[in-house]
Amino acid sequence: MLLISHADQYIGQCIVSHLVQHKPLRKNIRILCQDKTQCTHLEKKGIDVRQVDYQHPNQLSLAMRKIDCLLLSVGNESNRVENCKKLCQSAVKSGVKSIVLISHIGALSLTHEGLCDYGLIEEEVFNASCQFTILRLDWIIQYFHLWAPFVERFRYFPLPISAEVEMCPIDIKDVCEVVESLVVDKDTSTLLSNIPENYGGQIYILSGPDSLNGQQIANIMAEATGYKPLSYRNSRAMDISHYLKTMSNDIWFDARLKQERNQAYHSALESYDYASRAFAAPSASLIQEFIDYFDWISKTASSVCVPHAAVIRSHTSRSVEDFFKEYANSFKPRV
Repeated sequence: MLLISHADQYIGQCIVSHLVQHKPLRKNIRILCQDKTQCTHLEKKGIDVRQVDYQHPNQLSLAMRKIDCLLLSVGNESNRVENCKKLCQSAVKSGVKSIVLISHIGALSLTHEGLCDYGLIEEEVFNASCQFTILRLDWIIQYFHLWAPFVERFRYFPLPISAEVEMCPIDIKDVCEVVESLVVDKDTSTLLSNIPENYGGQIYILSGPDSLNGQQIANIMAEATGYKPLSYRNSRAMDISHYLKTMSNDIWFDARLKQERNQAYHSALESYDYASRAFAAPSASLIQEFIDYFDWISKTASSVCVPHAAVIRSHTSRSVEDFFKEYANSFKPRV
């Protein structure tokens, strides 16, 4: 049985939504959440949903029963390091065979508060007495859904990085497919009892197929939307942070979220439409993680194309161009 943590947050829910497309898996997946309202559509389809306090050892112990693999999707709560440590410790005590950790390429940073948490969580996984695989994610392309209201209104694309800084965004579908390769036997649509031996004890970098700077991303956006004057601007981190913090006050964005939640509830998990959702206004800790990521790649050039995702899945990852072509209407400026 597979246990997925933080299924009420973006990455965790995307992974669940992807895996349950294999209907035989649904009875063998258990998910953890702190906000059960984000998981009602999953529970409706027979997924075992457990609302837990990650600091409550008895609740975690009950959740770990009959679990073979823990998929540790790091949340955005302020005490996420301690919560993930509790999950790892409970998994070891409960005899869980393997842990798959969804980490971040900035895990090695010692100076960025929003990134070094991942390094502390990785250390806990390293020290756990069970098999593990760590997936360090680059920027997820779908995070750009949060920029759509800005581009639509102001007709330019802002990031807090200079024009020459490159990044390698990866599509969330590719992340989910990598996870699927680690935990699912595709021939039988059943869960593997353990991580395949050749993936055990490994750290993989999941980045997209292209290195792009902000101007190139803006050009791709302009081509996809047909709005040629769309430009790129190197903006201050504090301005990007302010925009993201005030998203919850945007009535148009709020309307989009309500529509997406309604669609998620009534679509009954019969498609891979999780990649089309903005999901929620970002929390303060996620915003800090975004800002730290941009500072990290600006100072270290750490976002580089690594073909691990393509190798694990045996096909090329989706590009930024594919993403903006598919969701061009969301980014089309008002004229």
